[in-house]
Amino acid sequence: MTHKLRINLILVVIVALLALLVWQSQPQPMALLSKLVAAEISHVTISHGRDNLSMRLEQGQWLIDGQPGLTSRIEQLLTISQTPSLNRFPAPSDLSPFGLKNPAVVLQLNQERFSFGDIDPLNGWRYVLYNGMIHLIGNGYHHHLTAPLDAWLEHPDA
Repeated sequence: MTHKLRINLILVVIVALLALLVWQSQPQPMALLSKLVAAEISHVTISHGRDNLSMRLEQGQWLIDGQPGLTSRIEQLLTISQTPSLNRFPAPSDLSPFGLKNPAVVLQLNQERFSFGDIDPLNGWRYVLYNGMIHLIGNGYHHHLTAPLDAWLEHPDA
């Protein structure tokens, strides 16, 4: 075996090892908040304090108390089911430290219940109780969950 061939083989092995190292160091995809897919959701209830807002999909149209709902906004809310769970841990018996003992907002998507608590002071992520686990998610959905009824209704052009 010639000297050049030996060097080329060594270089090929080094490149292959580097490629393997890069491939294995790729981060794993983040777990999602739930396995519920937005397209499968046909009923939404938001409980915020004493207010309850119920939306139902009927024949391709979202209805709120018989009035047409603002489809784009409702579809945006439905994506919460697939938002990344940035961190998660089993729910302890005392939910008070997370603002989940008496959650300010409860979202029900079909039969799945999501309770929204306080914000984690370290990262600014929202605590969400779902299926016995406390998840930390980005806080980008909270304004939807606390929006008044009028913000969800489709308004015909005047």
